[in-house]
Amino acid sequence: MQLKGKTAIVTGASTGIGRAIAVKFASEGAKVILVARSEGGLQGTLEQVESKGGKGKYYSVDLRSVDDIKKFTAEVKRSGNEVNIIVNVAGIWHSDDKAFSGIDFADYSTDEILDTYSVGLIAPTILAHELVSQMKQGDNIINISGTFEDGAKGWLPYFVSKKGIEYLTIGLADELRDQQINVNCISPSDTASEAYKKYFPQYATPDIALDPEDIADSVMSVVASTSDSKTGQIIVVKKS
Repeated sequence: MQLKGKTAIVTGASTGIGRAIAVKFASEGAKVILVARSEGGLQGTLEQVESKGGKGKYYSVDLRSVDDIKKFTAEVKRSGNEVNIIVNVAGIWHSDDKAFSGIDFADYSTDEILDTYSVGLIAPTILAHELVSQMKQGDNIINISGTFEDGAKGWLPYFVSKKGIEYLTIGLADELRDQQINVNCISPSDTASEAYKKYFPQYATPDIALDPEDIADSVMSVVASTSDSKTGQIIVVKKS
């Protein structure tokens, strides 16, 4: 599939799934706008994009901050470019030194809960609110959720943020149906990103975990299928 002439915004693009999606888009000719906090990680993704002959630009944005998000969206609108694809990958499920897993809900700090909700649910909502005016018929918003096959216990804030983005997908699809802007969600099982390998190396094996490239391929399939006007889908991707 060729995306030449299309502009795609990818959050969480400094590593893992976000990086894989951005590089995949670039390889298909899209101009990619990379968004995350880590400038070093974003620079690394941009280098991979350019190595594929692609074009891109990165913005270091703190997605916990509505003000930071609105500064970013204002810059995008000032550029005058259409936004054809938004992929909301960013989420918080770990800090620099621990995974937010196996933790009793009462033992989470208030900041950990609020930051997780802010990045995982509020940021995608504000990005859509600010940028949907730059989109047109046939364009796409794609959210990344998660399957949570073992339930919510131990990582409730992350679970709520990702289940919330599924409901955002369904509601936003209804809201934008008349404009024929497609809104869908990919819900992958465990994926062997760099962070997942760090915190759960025992499960980050090819027979158990998906590869970030698998999610990138699923996102591309959703973009390719929009000629069928499919919207409001929650698409589960599991290891076969």
